[in-house]
Amino acid sequence: MADLIPIPTSRYYVEFDGLTDKLIKSVSEVSFTGQTAGHEKPLASTKGGKTIWQSTSAGFEENPNVTIEVYVTEGDMDFYNWMLATMPKSEGGQGKWSSNRKNGSIVAYDSEDTEAIRWTLTNCWIKSYKVSDFSSESKDLAVETFEIIAEQINRTK
Repeated sequence: MADLIPIPTSRYYVEFDGLTDKLIKSVSEVSFTGQTAGHEKPLASTKGGKTIWQSTSAGFEENPNVTIEVYVTEGDMDFYNWMLATMPKSEGGQGKWSSNRKNGSIVAYDSEDTEAIRWTLTNCWIKSYKVSDFSSESKDLAVETFEIIAEQINRTK
């Protein structure tokens, strides 16, 4: 049996087509939830009074998503501009949703800085955006938070 080596959560990298070498503070909520069909009621009753149930996959409740926090750096608006490109014109965006979806990956590294886990994200776009609070009393760095929707997320390693 192979040695089981835990993977630290502090060593990771995130990139999307054309968006590399960014200062990513965190990655959270890599999630998707499956739906089932056919389980709500019995399918049939058979000899001896046995009830047959069937449950099958019915896709996702909603598209897979991931939330990333990116440190705000002077002059770097790449993630924000990506969001604007996919927003409808009626909402102040460019209305080019289908041509601005991007593929990406999230990579986790082991304690020797070797790639240990990889998730690939397909046809992504930014669903929501927020920026951290600003306060004269704060000692925190400014952060932008992006919720990114994907058509598919696969763990490939």
